[in-house]
Amino acid sequence: MTRYFDITDLVHFAQLNGTVTGIQRVQVRVIRHLAALSDPEEVICVFAKSRFHEVEACSARALFDGEKYNAENLLAKLDFTSEEKAYTGRELKQFLSRYPKGSVQRIIHKIKLYIIAFFSKRYARIYMELPSVGFDRKQRVECIKTWKVRKLSQKCQLVLIGSSWNKSPVITLAKHHHRDGGRVVQVIYDLIPHQHPEYCISRLAKKFSRFLKYSSQFVSHYICISEFTKMELEKYLARAETGTKVSCWPLAHEFEGYPRNKKLGSSLEANFSQNFVEQPFVLCVGTIEVRKNGVLLLRAWQQLMKQSGSEVPLLVFAGKFGWKVEAFKTFLKSDQQLRRRVKIIQHPSDDELASLYQDCLFTIFPSLAEGWGLPVGEAAWFGKYSIVSSSSSLPEVLGDLVDYIDPDDCAGMVRSLRRILNNSDYRMKKEQAIGSARLRSWKEVAGHLDQLLEE
Repeated sequence: MTRYFDITDLVHFAQLNGTVTGIQRVQVRVIRHLAALSDPEEVICVFAKSRFHEVEACSARALFDGEKYNAENLLAKLDFTSEEKAYTGRELKQFLSRYPKGSVQRIIHKIKLYIIAFFSKRYARIYMELPSVGFDRKQRVECIKTWKVRKLSQKCQLVLIGSSWNKSPVITLAKHHHRDGGRVVQVIYDLIPHQHPEYCISRLAKKFSRFLKYSSQFVSHYICISEFTKMELEKYLARAETGTKVSCWPLAHEFEGYPRNKKLGSSLEANFSQNFVEQPFVLCVGTIEVRKNGVLLLRAWQQLMKQSGSEVPLLVFAGKFGWKVEAFKTFLKSDQQLRRRVKIIQHPSDDELASLYQDCLFTIFPSLAEGWGLPVGEAAWFGKYSIVSSSSSLPEVLGDLVDYIDPDDCAGMVRSLRRILNNSDYRMKKEQAIGSARLRSWKEVAGHLDQLLEE
């Protein structure tokens, strides 16, 4: 049976981001393994370059044939790159990120850059402080074969494995495929935009809720990444009096490409944390946004510093800034002493993130709501203990291998942090248990998805 996997959002994400996180990380890992386990013609990727383009398809094996994900290579293979442009969408996003969104400064620099690029692409790159070789970049990766898809055979499956709530011609294809008697499978990562719109921008919350409502008209099978998400979706479907099948598909712990419980090499990337942080540190991985509860973590760190002073380790946030971070930035800016004990590493590469996981004292994940919790499992892959929020799906990731906190209880967070910082023997005992526990690989997770799709 041929399966078509929608990667539209992954392609658009690659245009703006060099690394993959969250949903996009899952797509890359799983589709790569499924392609390796199957015949080339059995796993196909489909995508639409925009709402106004036709759906295109390509071989998943040809697209994901490398060991490590590379955004530029993916776009080059799909012929998204253009030598006519002075800079990529990702380069523009990174350049403008130094100015607040919606600010006059940002608008002025954006207009100024467009004017410079109109007259000289090379000077535009100089203005952006980008290497000149970027403008003269030759396409080092050959385009792979793609073809138009207007209709799917009834025997085929269409798997919507990404953020399908964004309007796309692939959704139209899914509706037609369902109408013709074909199977459409939707992976659900969480229901957060619908259940907690306060954690998202209003546009996303409305878009997601609309999609959730009409998706049951053409989806044959929902696959959720945790039991918590599965139960929440079943409640929603019951209220809508929809009997669509729902399955659970737990994600992996593996940080793919890096051996479990082993030290990395002596490369600059492997020693990134030692070179950049230089002091003992506690790590918090994930997009910095209101849902991740960073403000409460900063408050807890502030209280720890009042109690223990300079003995408190650094707090390192590894992740880009996301939605509704004004309170986080304001709180951090208001306390000079706290700023000295906090480091923020935006857009870390996989090598840099692996180095941070390896060298941290432990990780903390105080999120208010999740669909799974990839950083909790990834820390365990490196044998690291974590303090984790007891919210939503998070206890499913590692069970009793880690300790839990109420994400609304700052005093409780401080007590847990102080206990672990003052009791290295306890932390080592927990790490020994983590190091010998059975953890899931992405290959296993891909195999499980294959079984679910066979049902």
